[in-house]
Amino acid sequence: MRPIFCGTSGTSQSGQQASWDELELSPPWPAVLELLCPQRSLRPVQLMALRDHKILDTNQNLIVSSPTNSGKTLVGWLILLDAVRQGKRAILLEPLRALARQMVDELERLTPQLSLILQQPISLKISTGDYRIEDELPFGPPPGGEILVATPERLEALLRNPANAKWFETVGAVCVDEAHLISSPKRGPTLEYLVTSLLCLPTPPRLALLSATLGNVEKAQKWLKPCSVVSVLERQPSLEKWVLALEEGEEANEVAIAYVAEALQSPNAQILIFVYQTQSTQKLAQAINNTSEGISAQAYHAQMSQGQREQVQQAFLKEESRAIVTTTALAMGMNLPATHVLIRDITFPGVGRLHSGELLQMMGRAGRGDQPGIAIVMLRPTDSWSELELVSELKTEILPEFASAFEREHRGRTQENMPPGTIQIAALLSRHPETGMSLESIKRFLEKSLGSQNLVSQVPSALRWLESETLAYQDLQEKNYHLTVLGKRAALAVLPLPLATGFARLMRDLMTIDPDDAFLADWRSLDHLLILDLLSEQSPSLRRYSAKLSGQIESWCEANPNQTPILFRKWIWGTVEQSRAGEVLGSLGIASDKAGQAADKWAHQLSYLAMLRVLVLGLRSQGVPSNEIERQYGIKNLGGIEERWRDDMLWKLSGLAKLLEIRTFYYHLKGDCQASSERIKRIKRCLRQMRYQTYELREYLKYCSPLGSLLKEMRRMLPSQERKLGIQSIRKLEESGIQSLKDLVGLDSDRLVTLGLRRKQAEQISTYLRRRMR
Repeated sequence: MRPIFCGTSGTSQSGQQASWDELELSPPWPAVLELLCPQRSLRPVQLMALRDHKILDTNQNLIVSSPTNSGKTLVGWLILLDAVRQGKRAILLEPLRALARQMVDELERLTPQLSLILQQPISLKISTGDYRIEDELPFGPPPGGEILVATPERLEALLRNPANAKWFETVGAVCVDEAHLISSPKRGPTLEYLVTSLLCLPTPPRLALLSATLGNVEKAQKWLKPCSVVSVLERQPSLEKWVLALEEGEEANEVAIAYVAEALQSPNAQILIFVYQTQSTQKLAQAINNTSEGISAQAYHAQMSQGQREQVQQAFLKEESRAIVTTTALAMGMNLPATHVLIRDITFPGVGRLHSGELLQMMGRAGRGDQPGIAIVMLRPTDSWSELELVSELKTEILPEFASAFEREHRGRTQENMPPGTIQIAALLSRHPETGMSLESIKRFLEKSLGSQNLVSQVPSALRWLESETLAYQDLQEKNYHLTVLGKRAALAVLPLPLATGFARLMRDLMTIDPDDAFLADWRSLDHLLILDLLSEQSPSLRRYSAKLSGQIESWCEANPNQTPILFRKWIWGTVEQSRAGEVLGSLGIASDKAGQAADKWAHQLSYLAMLRVLVLGLRSQGVPSNEIERQYGIKNLGGIEERWRDDMLWKLSGLAKLLEIRTFYYHLKGDCQASSERIKRIKRCLRQMRYQTYELREYLKYCSPLGSLLKEMRRMLPSQERKLGIQSIRKLEESGIQSLKDLVGLDSDRLVTLGLRRKQAEQISTYLRRRMR
């Protein structure tokens, strides 16, 4: 291997050591800065924002582009506090839940003192559930001031509902962290649409976009006008950049382990290691622990629960662990004080190479506070980068242009052959349920977006797609476009549009082929999970298909006929030759690129693997332990992937319930099925029962406990003011060996207290048991 020096970024000494008290700021800002910046000296980006751009004396929008650890977070906080001081709501948008939680933890520590300084109460809220928004928003002006920390997806979901318009009138400022994600094909469209929507509000809030990796921002500045740009290129503390060029035959893990041992010889050193795959994090962390004496390394990846990830971060912060091996996908969430960074993987199979901006962002995690950092990028002979090109780009640090994701998408199509911008147009129409919008008004809105030229050209094809999928229609008299009942419900629930159309298509097909509605009457709770899994792009891969697995699934179905989904029982169950899985997939709009027997085999295996996931979720909802399910079905790491998977299903079940209304299918029943009023009433009862199934399934999936039914029933029977029992109390009972209502009978409140419950909770259970036994 050959180490290649790529230069040093920044300096360990600030060129501008001005103190904030030299700026002669008006009250209450000196007191605010004394709390937030007790060392008094300002970083260059902070000085430029306060002195040159006078951000506290103007209401202009702001773009802040400066390296990691440069102090731009303070600038964003000042923008938010300026809105709070005026009695407005202020919103901080973070791309990841972990980052949002970190920010809330920091702000919670400061809020009491800030309330005293600003002479008004400041409430702090967090909303990172992405889409679950029922009964969350308090209307009217905030009591004093309010800071909400949320994800962009969460705020955009709130914006879709026209009932929330008054709430948005109380928003005074929105600060977008990691704003370069606007250029991301995956998350950029939502963020760009959100910012455009905020700009188009009758009274737009002040916007601040923060990022460490923004290139040319002239177009963005024009988009946000009037807008100031605070740009600092030099980072502090300094960062040494190196490329470690591997020779043919050198093994990357061996080189990485040797470098970690060398880097951590200093007792104060800590390192972040970025790799591509989740399984690599565990493998490399274990290898470091096995070969490096006195070094504790831990894996950190998306298949860990939030609690597990927080434990890893806390161990690193307390220096109980000195190395974290994480995936490049979680680079934004690793806001930890490392002295070293090692990037092992820079080319991903089937995806391509990481952009230099992505590499620089990860490298920028080295060096926190005033401590210099060292960052290493490993280059293998098989990587897509050439040595000359990689070294040159790391030396020059040319950042990617701040551009719209739609500029990258417009040449092709998005999921399910949707034209770019279709999701955003549906979201826009959801905000105008009564009047709809004309083609010209939709175009005028999109002309105000960053990717306006590409988006506007796609509007006609996007509207045609929405019409073809019965999500929208054009009023022939007014010429305005409206969402259908299905379109409204899908948009407000923020369901993926292909999922909503696939589910509705299946329901319509069942209503057409079964005039007696026996299938709907025999619907099972797990049918909902089966449909959601088949239509989901995020279902985890638990294991490969095999004949043995097929037999295990069929054995479970034979033993549990009342729980087996009717779709599986009537269409999917059987051999490839017997199964009609392809018909179910076709009704859902899921097509194969295969033909004949190969297509039948594909549909059969796809459906059986979906049924495995349904079975697993069903068992977990009943409280069957994860390790028992893993052992029985040959699954690994179920505990790690379960939290995110369940959360995804809970959101989709909530959205699915909103589709299960007779109005969603009324026109099909009257027009295509010529249904009688008796049949419409019958289907209405079926849909009501199916909706209840989704509610019940959500409750059980929330708890995944054998005592979940107990908690659910107690909450139903007891008045709301008496409800003190929560899931943590249930977990304490489980840890004490209580697995059923039968185990609880005979235990008085004193005994329950000895098991770890609080007196009030123990008395609540005792009261419930007495009422139930009467």
